[in-house]
Amino acid sequence: MGRTSCRIRLVWCIGLGFLISGCAAGRTDAILLNPSVHYAPLPPNEDVVFTTTDFNGPYVELGMIHVSGVSREGYESLNGKLRAEARRLGADAVIFVHYGTENLFSIIPFFVSIPYDVLTAEGVAVRSKNR
Repeated sequence: MGRTSCRIRLVWCIGLGFLISGCAAGRTDAILLNPSVHYAPLPPNEDVVFTTTDFNGPYVELGMIHVSGVSREGYESLNGKLRAEARRLGADAVIFVHYGTENLFSIIPFFVSIPYDVLTAEGVAVRSKNR
């Protein structure tokens, strides 16, 4: 086997390793809806309400939150990430929460049979005006 062939295989192995390991970690993204409105982060023990509908009472929309993680971590871990990001923004609730799953390798036909699902959750972080 030639030196060039070994290099090509090495590059492919390293590339595949980066693809698999880089996608294994979950993501947390927040997009501020009102960049001029800032609240201090809430303490780690502060309760954050989740609802799949609207919030009763007046509130200020702070941002959109999207979190993801591998399926073996479960929804409790995903909810923890969602709460942590909401607290960081100073939100006391996340409304219109939506959960979903994505197969990470569904865009590559060769890998469709690999069961590697990613759990996702997203919602609108809000702060009650009655706080």
